[in-house]
Amino acid sequence: MKTLKAMMMGMALLLICGASQATPLISHDNSKDKAIDTYLNAVVHGKLAGVDDAIDNDAHFDMKRGENVNTLTKAQIMSSLKANENIEQDCQCTKTIVRNDDEMEVMKVDMKYNDFTRTDVITAQHAGSGWKITKVETSFK
Repeated sequence: MKTLKAMMMGMALLLICGASQATPLISHDNSKDKAIDTYLNAVVHGKLAGVDDAIDNDAHFDMKRGENVNTLTKAQIMSSLKANENIEQDCQCTKTIVRNDDEMEVMKVDMKYNDFTRTDVITAQHAGSGWKITKVETSFK
C-alpha cells in the first residue's frame, strides 16, 4: 500500500510539474499603459522621467480653449512640461478606457480641479519601436 501511495504522489507531482511547464506564460505587455502613465505623471505630477520616449516624434496635441483649437507639436508640449516640472496639480484624476486592442489604446482622462475639469483623450499606438502616445485631445469645462 505504501508503494502505491508513493507512486500516486509521484504521478501527481509529475502531472503538476508537467502541466505548469506546458502552460505558456501569458505576457501582459504593459508598455502601452506605461506610455500613458508616463505622460500622465508628467502632466499631473510634473515627473518627466521617460516622457520624451513615451511620446511619438510626430504626435500632435489638440487643445480646445473656448472656440479656438490649438494644435501643438511634441516640442511645444515638452517645453510646457519642462516649465511645469515637479509641480503637483491639485486635481482628482479619473481614467476610462475607450478602446483597447493590440494596435491602439484610447483613454479618456478627467482631471477635476475646484473650478473646472480638464479632459484629455489620449491615443497610444503600437509602432516598430514600441507603444507611443500619438495624439492627445484636450478640452476644458
